[in-house]
Amino acid sequence: MSIIITFINGEKLRIKADTYIRTSKALSSRFSDEGDTYYLEQIFEGNFEDGKQYNSIDEVAKIEGLLGTSDWFSIGKDSTRSLKTSSIMSIERE
Repeated sequence: MSIIITFINGEKLRIKADTYIRTSKALSSRFSDEGDTYYLEQIFEGNFEDGKQYNSIDEVAKIEGLLGTSDWFSIGKDSTRSLKTSSIMSIERE
C-alpha cells in the first residue's frame, strides 16, 4: 500500500502503511472560561495502518476521511513541520 498526496505547489508526499501521522483540528474557545482564544485538538496520532477502516478497505478513502476532518497534519514522530490540509490538491493510490 502506497498513497501519493500532491499539494497545490506540486510537492508530493508518499504515505505507506507504517507511516506515522499526527492530525489536528483548529478550534476556537471564545465561549470558554479558559482564556485561550484558539488552539488545536489532536484527532489522530499513530501509524496510518492503525486508523479506523470505517466501512471500506480502500486506503484512499481512509486517508481522505482522516485528512478531511483535520486542519493540520505532520508526518513522522519527530517532525517539526506541519502541513495545512487545505493545501492538498489530490490523493491517489500508487
